[in-house]
Amino acid sequence: MALAMLIIYWGFSLFSARAKAVKPGTYIEVSLPSDISESPYMYVQDWEIQRQTDFFSVLDAIEYAATDKKVAGLILDMDSLSLPAQQIGELRVSVEKFKESGKKVYAAGDGADASSYRAALLADKIVMTPSQAASFSIPGYYASYPYYKTFFDKAGIKCSVLSTGEYKTYGETYERDAMSEGMRQQVSTLLESRYASLVEDIASSRNIEKERVVQMIDSGELSFISPVEAREKGLIDETMHYERFLRTLSKKDGEKPPLRDISEYAALPNVSKSKASGKDSIAIIFAEGSIYMDDVNPSIIRKESVITPDVICGQLESATDDEDIKGIVIRVNSPGGSALASEIIYDAIGRAREKKPVYVSMGPVAASGGYYISCQADRIFAGRETLTGSIGVVSVIPTFEGIYEKLGVNVERLQRGKYSGTLDLSKGLSADEEALLQKSIENVYAEFKQRVSSGRNMDMEKLEGYAQGRVWTGDKAVEIGLADEVGNLGDAIEAMAKKTGLGSSDVTLVESGKKSMTMARVLRDNIARAQLEHLQIAGPIEDILIECQKLLEIREEPLMLMPYELD
Repeated sequence: MALAMLIIYWGFSLFSARAKAVKPGTYIEVSLPSDISESPYMYVQDWEIQRQTDFFSVLDAIEYAATDKKVAGLILDMDSLSLPAQQIGELRVSVEKFKESGKKVYAAGDGADASSYRAALLADKIVMTPSQAASFSIPGYYASYPYYKTFFDKAGIKCSVLSTGEYKTYGETYERDAMSEGMRQQVSTLLESRYASLVEDIASSRNIEKERVVQMIDSGELSFISPVEAREKGLIDETMHYERFLRTLSKKDGEKPPLRDISEYAALPNVSKSKASGKDSIAIIFAEGSIYMDDVNPSIIRKESVITPDVICGQLESATDDEDIKGIVIRVNSPGGSALASEIIYDAIGRAREKKPVYVSMGPVAASGGYYISCQADRIFAGRETLTGSIGVVSVIPTFEGIYEKLGVNVERLQRGKYSGTLDLSKGLSADEEALLQKSIENVYAEFKQRVSSGRNMDMEKLEGYAQGRVWTGDKAVEIGLADEVGNLGDAIEAMAKKTGLGSSDVTLVESGKKSMTMARVLRDNIARAQLEHLQIAGPIEDILIECQKLLEIREEPLMLMPYELD
């Protein structure tokens, strides 16, 4: 009974918030957490779960607000703007469109780091809390990766990592004590690229010489300072408590202006986009998350999205068969995953291309398996700071022979067939077994390169220089021919509109055909979170348990996975 009342109350509250009219002079507060999804849906087994807010509905709402006479301006919440670099670029496009209306954009908050500050630089004015307890810190960029070999040796776990190419370094943290030169070179190059973009943004937005910005960051002058110091250095415009700042925006002395959260605003019927039935349109398909063969998401408690052939191929088939749909744009935001699942999706895109044009827009990451499914498109749009490429294959085979020995467990084996026990967790790989598996992933790698060569019309010898697991930023990918154009989802849609003779607003989201569920996700997440809090597992122990879980998830097939994260 209590659960039923909770559902009714939650549904009523959400409906009431969404239905409430916007008052004249309203300011829209824009909060964008780092884990905001690009796709409006999450797929779990036989359910299609609608999210409360997604990234592109927020961008659409910002652009709509430019034309809404009741909206006076935007306030970017600096305490909730930790977006990936590529998404900051897409936010910039929408904010600039909003500014064209003549309305003001403000950024306000208690704290700023490199990510949130880059987003705040889009505003006409940056305001922060005037307290020593508030923090402004731009120390640069930093990446750390735990290496587990010594721990695994002590625990009795051994990992055999088989890979293709010097830069296909996924899994090295399991079998090495220290970073390989290939990994170090790649991550350093990408961090330098991020750093250069940060410096450019600060210099151009705050009218400060690049050399001065570099000097301040490298010397630590911008690390853990107060907003007052940031204002003195010209990095923000004003220091003021948020409630006082709001009162400066109101036309009535001493009163705050009407405020509306962007999530609520985006959900209003006149703001959210919908497609009229029977109208020619461009289909949008979101491919977000790691790639798995099925939709039993092993990371469900961590609320991660997944890409599966079942969902994506179904959406492609639906869009291809729909005569009203004239072209398909796929938004890919994925570090990769299952090689087989990637191949199946690749083939489905190829079948769709036989009937209609298919374009791909790359999100923050479209690497390895994410690039595999992208390279079949007629045109590929990559963000300037998209991470892509990583053309290579890896297999990680954990064995637990040492654990059995430590526990005093004797495993008796009976075998018929030379390689019938290859994937037995209780023993290590023999030299012959390792060679057999290495040959298998080399064959998958050759197939990967053939797919890219065909899709990008690139000579295999030339492609090899760009492959071997090497990760590229989006602008570099365009330069070497792995993508066609630097651009975002809006650019891909606009190009498809020109291709098909439609308007860029003639778009429709392709549904999966699965059963729809909206409140179940909220309830499931709350239950999962309560379970984790009860266990009180956090920090390094939680990280190790997650890594062990990953090892069991990935052990039985070749993988196409991005080897590291930056954002």
